[in-house]
Amino acid sequence: MTPVETQIEARLLNEQRLSQEQFRAAYDLSQATSCSLAEALWRLNLMAPEAFLEIVAEVIERPTLKQWLAEPHQELDFRLAREFQPAELNRMGFFPCAQLEDGTVVIATEVWENPAAIATVQLQFLTLSTQIVLATRNQIQSLIVESSLETRLMTARMLTAAEWEAVRDTSQYTNLSIGQLLTGQGHISGMDYIQMVADLLDLPLLFRDEAIVLPEADMDLIQQFDQQALLTHLFLPYGWVDEQTLMVIVQRPLDMMVEALIYAKRPGVRLFKVLGTERDITALVDQLYQRQFSWRATYQLMTHFPEISASRVFTLSQMLGMYALVIAIFWGLLSNWWLTLAVLMALLNLFFIAAIGFKLVLSLVGALDELYRISDEEVAALDDRSLPLYTILIPVYNEPEVLPILVQALDQLDYPKDRLDVLLLLEENDTVTIESARSIHPPRYIRFIYVPESQPKTKPKALNYALPFARGEYLTIYDAEDIPEPDQLKKAIIAFRTSTPDLICVQAALNYFNYDENILTRMFTLEYSYWFDYIVPGLQTLRCPIPLGGTSNHFQLNRLRELGGWDPFNVTEDADLGIRASERGYRIGVINSTTFEEANCQLGNWIRQRSRWLKGYMQTWLVHTRYPVRSIRRLGVRKWAAAQLFMGGTILSFIATPILWIIFFYWLASRASWLDYLYPEWVLYISLFNLIFGNALGIYLNMIAVFRRRYYKLIFYSLLNPFYWLLHSVAGYIAIWQLYANTFYWEKTKHGLSKFFQHNESTSAE
Repeated sequence: MTPVETQIEARLLNEQRLSQEQFRAAYDLSQATSCSLAEALWRLNLMAPEAFLEIVAEVIERPTLKQWLAEPHQELDFRLAREFQPAELNRMGFFPCAQLEDGTVVIATEVWENPAAIATVQLQFLTLSTQIVLATRNQIQSLIVESSLETRLMTARMLTAAEWEAVRDTSQYTNLSIGQLLTGQGHISGMDYIQMVADLLDLPLLFRDEAIVLPEADMDLIQQFDQQALLTHLFLPYGWVDEQTLMVIVQRPLDMMVEALIYAKRPGVRLFKVLGTERDITALVDQLYQRQFSWRATYQLMTHFPEISASRVFTLSQMLGMYALVIAIFWGLLSNWWLTLAVLMALLNLFFIAAIGFKLVLSLVGALDELYRISDEEVAALDDRSLPLYTILIPVYNEPEVLPILVQALDQLDYPKDRLDVLLLLEENDTVTIESARSIHPPRYIRFIYVPESQPKTKPKALNYALPFARGEYLTIYDAEDIPEPDQLKKAIIAFRTSTPDLICVQAALNYFNYDENILTRMFTLEYSYWFDYIVPGLQTLRCPIPLGGTSNHFQLNRLRELGGWDPFNVTEDADLGIRASERGYRIGVINSTTFEEANCQLGNWIRQRSRWLKGYMQTWLVHTRYPVRSIRRLGVRKWAAAQLFMGGTILSFIATPILWIIFFYWLASRASWLDYLYPEWVLYISLFNLIFGNALGIYLNMIAVFRRRYYKLIFYSLLNPFYWLLHSVAGYIAIWQLYANTFYWEKTKHGLSKFFQHNESTSAE
């Protein structure tokens, strides 16, 4: 060893950073493989290169690159690097940083003695004076790539000097790589960027370099790595080139975290890096882990938390309870059927009045709600550079006609495109939609995730399958036909940043772009306006469990994973997730932003959609009443009672309404005196109150629903609310039948039926 190496060893031993055996093992590896001592320590997972070079800098009294840049008036001058070929800089392991006023050239190098680099610099710049600053191999290669990219892109006029400076500034502010920003902002395609990096660092390209032959995948090795880490850092330790050399496919070859993860599992291994695009690596990981991802998407919640999974419709205690209730009713009918029916009518009417009163309270509170009313000034004050990566999941099945609208809606989002991570979820056998998605040439921030064929074939299963591929700090779900307001993502981030840590999700309102198409769409719009503008804000203010809508829910991704994702057996997965979040002590908020959808304009399609929703409500209610004592303990009495009135009341109201209407009209037509026995005087008054006040309140609440959105022309249609309510009853009875006969069937809602789509298509054709 040289005197300097001896001094470094003594320093490391004295500070107890390494043992003598560890240092000698690294020294021997360095000598055997002709790598630097810093790299040898790194490969053995003993010390990070930057930490080692800080020790070396103190021993030899020279600064590190980081320390030199921190000095006043010191900055990199990329013009010097243009005097050398990138391959030469990479091979010799140095980078010319700057030329000082006295002619001294500052060079960054990983080794403290690099006579070949010094001689090359002195010959090129005709100077005898050089100054060495210490930099890691990855730092040097990053500078080579950055300086060469600047030269090539500026020469090709692919971006201006101002744009380049903006990219560099954003990179330093956000810790995003130059490559991520250049490709994300559309200055260069991902494939062109990878090709440039491959040329600069002399690395092969996956699937594009004929000399590269993939070895057999070492699944035992691959399985040692967390799939989430592979997808987050976009790498795959694929297989062995020889006994000491591991082929690793990477998208960012200079990501130190990738090397750290590999060296932690395989100390001392030599890495043979092969470059692949984001889509290449995602597809390979998906291919290798497809069965595991598919199993997790379907069975993880059922396996780990069977008590909150809808995979089982009724528990034994629920079945025994229902049988006991039926037996008690039959026994009562046989013993005293007048009294039994009277009691049932009384209980039903009391429940009705409680549910009506609760909705009135929610409406009044929701009308005054001002939580998360985020102003335009707050949105404008956000620094785009501070915005995190945001994942958007978009499940699509048999709806190729809405994809152009989807891409247009995403393009209109007021959010940096380099921080969008959009996953388009496609069923692997849905060839029509897949071909349509490819044909529209979606933006580079959209990735395709192919969900394998398995049962149950539901939206939450597709969402669960995509969850490991999500890389954002936050995540939301949009349906393919959704048109969110442009600032929605920013408002969600402001809500999370200004709220308490227990806020797990914020819900944006849903409404319809074809609200005035026909009577059905008008009634649908009145219902949704009332729900999201009054009911949901009321639930938020009273801190009650919120059954989330099926789209525009914005989550903290790590908390969503903590909850186990969605229940693939529940056909209203988000309503269930809202209740589960409340049981875990989390809170759901509402933001003043709207996503516009297509309102069902055909009755049959509407009934199919609503019957699925009601079936899911029944599933959710059954799941969260399995263990009432535990639910009360987790939610508290007030929240538990609110959930019963809200979800149970909604179901019972729809089911009981036709029965009560039939009795009323029968009495109106026949004036049958025997009905007096079913309705004691006090029950009769409650029934009349429900009939008159309940329907009047429903009409009134639908009327006020128009004011926040100024849909004044819909006021008249609120008078039709009792008839619209009966349509829910039809859907409710279908839902009961399906709950028994076809529990997990996801009744598909067909989109693209509106004249809105037909108008867009004809406009495009013109």
